[in-house]
Amino acid sequence: MKIRRELKIGVFAVITILAAWWGIKWLGGQNVLITSSYYYAYYEDVSGLIPSSRIKLRGVEIGNVQEIELEMDKVRVEMLIEDKYAEMIPSNSVAEIRSAGLMGGTEINIIQGDAKDFIVAESTIKGVVKPDMLGSMTDKAGELLDGLNTTVDSVNSLLGANSETITDLITNLESMSSSVNSIVASAQSSIRGTLANLNTFTATLAQNSSRVESMLANLDQLSEDLAEAQFVDQLKSTLNDLNAIIKTINDGDGTAGMLINDKALYDSLNEAGVNLAALLEDLKANPMRYVHFSLFGQSEEKAKERAAKKAEREERREAKKSEKSEK
Repeated sequence: MKIRRELKIGVFAVITILAAWWGIKWLGGQNVLITSSYYYAYYEDVSGLIPSSRIKLRGVEIGNVQEIELEMDKVRVEMLIEDKYAEMIPSNSVAEIRSAGLMGGTEINIIQGDAKDFIVAESTIKGVVKPDMLGSMTDKAGELLDGLNTTVDSVNSLLGANSETITDLITNLESMSSSVNSIVASAQSSIRGTLANLNTFTATLAQNSSRVESMLANLDQLSEDLAEAQFVDQLKSTLNDLNAIIKTINDGDGTAGMLINDKALYDSLNEAGVNLAALLEDLKANPMRYVHFSLFGQSEEKAKERAAKKAEREERREAKKSEKSEK
């Protein structure tokens, strides 16, 4: 019985030690029931990263950080990654330290490469550090505030340098607003009259709405009559005929086309017109020169005789008038 009791105590102690060991491993982020392998990465700085920090691949947790220690001018990080995920990590993948979120914390994110071979146990993965999101936002906010301060200072200096101009501008605006108010006040009666006339006009339209509708109906009827009379088709036909006539003239066909397009004929007619004008001018200046060739067949001598006889008859008439007046 004494041996059995000691055996029970020993077995219980072993079980307790194993449970404690498993609990410690589990709290450290290591599951002893899953086979895993160690990998390493080197960084310049691992601020925020601690043992048991998560290691993720595409957002899925695949392991934990086991140990962090300095080696010369680098920081060596020991990572424990489950073996079933090793075939998903190409050999040129990158272990990036990044912020775990707005609530704080740091984790390692595995960025897959494009190599054909995969990592093996105890191998080294290239380590990089991603800028902290909150830190970068703080830096950008600081830069933004610096820029705003510079802008405010520039605006203040500009306002100080142009204070007199701004005062004059405000004074001019006040005087302008006063002028506008006086103009509106003086034209208020005219505006009221215009509005009254407009109201009268709209009332007249309302009273004669039937006439307006009748006029619109007549216009519709007129348009329908024009459409029925094929006015548009006749107009198109007339335009086509006119285009044909113009084309004939341009081509030089017909009398009009020959007159327009034959330059020699135009020159001959122009020369004949000039000669005719010269002939008419000479006929006005020397009509007796052309009487001999006229249709009346009179010469210059006969014309003189006729003029002499006419003068004798005039003298006789004058003589008879004088005789009658003496009696």
